[in-house]
Amino acid sequence: MPMIEQRASVTAPEADVFAFLHDPAQRPVWDTSVDLCRLEGDAVAAGARLHLRGRRKAPSWVGEYVEVDPPRRSVLRLVEGVGMPFADYRQTIEVAADGGRTAITLRLEYAVRGPLVLIERFTVRGRLDRALHDSARKVEMRFA
Repeated sequence: MPMIEQRASVTAPEADVFAFLHDPAQRPVWDTSVDLCRLEGDAVAAGARLHLRGRRKAPSWVGEYVEVDPPRRSVLRLVEGVGMPFADYRQTIEVAADGGRTAITLRLEYAVRGPLVLIERFTVRGRLDRALHDSARKVEMRFA
């Protein structure tokens, strides 16, 4: 599966950064692909579902947390999506101490379906990479 990764570094404590990245009300603040986010249930936990409405041309989708290890890591996988061209899609967020700072890694792993497989690296990959880059920069600006 293709993988895209972007990193950010901030001076806030790990727990604060993890909480910010997993607060549905804050998701549209940092995720450039999302303009509305709603969590099913009371807390982010394995099995909880997250409904994300795409901003502009980004698709809307429902993800399910398959791994949640606060304040270090979470993995959200695609359950269903409107306009999602993916057979598989996983978003990993990692937060770690890094010499007095907090390092954030945003990672997407995905597999496209259908004829898009032939042109994925020229179309989908660039769009996802730009969106992830912009999201990482927004996280840095939030904690600047």
